Amino acid sequence: MENFNKITNTDKPAGQEESGNMKELIVPAPDSHIVEDVIYGDETENGDYIPYRISFKVNDAFKEAKSHAGEVEMLNTYAPESEYGEEGSYPYLAIQLDDTVYMAVEEFKEKGTFTGAMEITPLSGKFYFKAKVEYYGYIMYFYGLDRCEGSWENNGLCMVYPKEYAGTENEIRLMQILDEAAESYHEEREM
Repeated sequence: MENFNKITNTDKPAGQEESGNMKELIVPAPDSHIVEDVIYGDETENGDYIPYRISFKVNDAFKEAKSHAGEVEMLNTYAPESEYGEEGSYPYLAIQLDDTVYMAVEEFKEKGTFTGAMEITPLSGKFYFKAKVEYYGYIMYFYGLDRCEGSWENNGLCMVYPKEYAGTENEIRLMQILDEAAESYHEEREM
């Protein structure tokens, strides 16, 4: 029977999904924590910059990671068994302002949609929309927004994950985590 399982590839460990290569099952933690950062907006008359405290909830299975990319802020990667996240690992939750996000939000503000959207839901309030796009060999689901009273235009609160998760329980769980982050997203001017 063991040889038959190896041939038919049915001997995968419990808790893992099959999709061309082995991917772990995303298991959200029962609790979440608040992540926050101070971002500087427009310059004032005296040459200072207006500080804004930005915060949102992140599931405890996601841990803070340092990002060396200037377009990625407040990076949290899936690392349920670790104390810290790791840059370059997937899935991850972050604020992004790279070209993909910037152009999508800009085009949406002009046309009510954007090129390349696999799914898009227009919203009102602090977010313009929630959308799904292909992203450098991965999938990105994100909420488009302007931050700091418009001084940081065309940003996204983003969940990036492997394409193999599309249509799976993993994608559903990641969307719940992203939605919780969006529902709790808060900016406060500190001046």
